[in-house]
Amino acid sequence: MNSKTKIENTVRLWPTVGLFTALVLGMTGCVLFYLNRETAVPAAWGTTGGARNNFVSWFNALQLGLIVPLLAGLFGNLILRRRIVPQMGVLFLSLSLVAGSMNFMSEYAILGAYTRVTPLPGTFIIAWANNFVWILLFFLALYMLAIFPNGRFLSPRWRSLVIGLLCLFAVPLTIASIIETPLSSAFQIANPFFSSYPEGFYNLLFNIGIPGMFLSIVVVLLAVLLRYRRSQGRERQQMKWLFAGVALMALAVGTGFVLSFELDIAAGDIMVNGSMLGALSGIGVALVRHQLYDIDIIIRRTLLYTAVSATVAGVYLGSILLLQAMFSSAVAAQSPLLIVVSTLISAALFSPLRRRLQTLIDRRFFRQKYDAQQVLAGFARAARDEVEIETLTAEMLTVIQATIQPTHILLWFDPRADDRDH
Repeated sequence: MNSKTKIENTVRLWPTVGLFTALVLGMTGCVLFYLNRETAVPAAWGTTGGARNNFVSWFNALQLGLIVPLLAGLFGNLILRRRIVPQMGVLFLSLSLVAGSMNFMSEYAILGAYTRVTPLPGTFIIAWANNFVWILLFFLALYMLAIFPNGRFLSPRWRSLVIGLLCLFAVPLTIASIIETPLSSAFQIANPFFSSYPEGFYNLLFNIGIPGMFLSIVVVLLAVLLRYRRSQGRERQQMKWLFAGVALMALAVGTGFVLSFELDIAAGDIMVNGSMLGALSGIGVALVRHQLYDIDIIIRRTLLYTAVSATVAGVYLGSILLLQAMFSSAVAAQSPLLIVVSTLISAALFSPLRRRLQTLIDRRFFRQKYDAQQVLAGFARAARDEVEIETLTAEMLTVIQATIQPTHILLWFDPRADDRDH
């Protein structure tokens, strides 16, 4: 294996490593949340304080630790493996890692500062970082939506506008989150670097950042709407679902802030914290239903080989258990023949299973492709037996209409062919 091949294999591997890392961090955070669920904590964003063994807290932990990392990470992996618009794949994967890290850091800080008698190593630094990592999460999400699906802004002016507003929201809030103490987004844990902060400066930063956040969401929503209006055909259908997801995200954030800050209703926290799921759901529908980035090829193969692997593994284990039941347990335990026989059975079943499951998956999830394959197979049989050119021509036109579905069909024959025949 040469160095170029090694580099290519590494490039193919790192998206999977990124997804795995995000899920490990996120799920570890969920486990830590379970350990912390009865720990009384001060009020912070997303919780009213006290023990967190309630629906709002469970929802926050699961959507940050499992749902967002899994969805965003899978989208990133699929896009990067297709090698189409790689910047979108990198953004999805980054979003997955930040979400998983955020869940882990939050619960680790609570475990070290409140659940345990003695703090864990790095508790206060992790809490400090967690106080502003949510800003990065929203920044990535809005930036990604602004360049979806081709990885480019609508124009240089739109690029300047969107990036400028994102910085107007992110920079002031990041500075405010770095200097404040106690840490309002990290359960009032003490800031390890600042014992106090200028309140007037802090309020100014906050009053710039929060309106900037709302304005950024509105401008990104307008960018998505404008891209939708300019798009045509399949891209228009893709953008329709994205626009619906972003609109749902904006509505959830706006309504959630009003419910949480003005009316002190816990549902507002759920709406803000879960708002990103709206945009991800819209992107997911665009990916799967309308073949964005031709992603259906990867999904089809993933479904196929997951089903084949699970079935073959079941057959392998089942055959071992059956053979053990047929012979005495002492003989079976010592004989490698059982493993050999089970392996041969599994290997013999692999190809037939793959073909059967491929047909089943195409028929159930990719009906249009399955129907097209059936039409082509029928035409191949007809072409083998048919000699009349008129009948064959009519059959060919039917096949083209059924598979490619063009608006117009023009079939042209080379007149020189008749001269050559004579």
